[in-house]
Amino acid sequence: MFHRIYPTPFTRLNEAWNPLGVVYSNEQDPYCDPLITGKANGHWSGNPRSDFYNNIAIDIVTETAFNYPTPYFSEKSIRPLLYKRMFVLVAPVGQLEMLKHHGYKTFSPFINEEYDNIADPFDRMTHIIAEIERLCSMPLDKIKKAMLQYKDILEHNYIHVKTQKSRDLKNVAMLLGVYV
Repeated sequence: MFHRIYPTPFTRLNEAWNPLGVVYSNEQDPYCDPLITGKANGHWSGNPRSDFYNNIAIDIVTETAFNYPTPYFSEKSIRPLLYKRMFVLVAPVGQLEMLKHHGYKTFSPFINEEYDNIADPFDRMTHIIAEIERLCSMPLDKIKKAMLQYKDILEHNYIHVKTQKSRDLKNVAMLLGVYV
């Protein structure tokens, strides 16, 4: 067995995530974690979320802060838009309203979005849990029909996030004095 020298203790993440204790490395390629090298290593290829999103219809998005004074965007809120999925946001009050303000569309009346207007965090969480339980109790055929019914909204959100990303990157580049 050979030993590797790691710059920090956190570079061993691929081994820490490995429940069987198998090391996916060898002397020729001492570190082959695809998140670091970009090369497939046999146990992961491509985007790890894409397979996951092929098997879900509604994403339960839990933002970092639930009881926060103002709504905000994070990668968590954007993720279902990029994967063309309906969503329930476990987020600060007004998060759905802010998404709508920025040009995104939501899935009312299929998803009851009243929770977004409830300021009290305990009441908001109670309503969110009730909505998730309601959605989980639905037959899959009804959810599949809703996905087809809302496919134009799913596509709109996907295109909108892609164009907004491009526009935001250009704005940041202008602020930094870099022209793209």
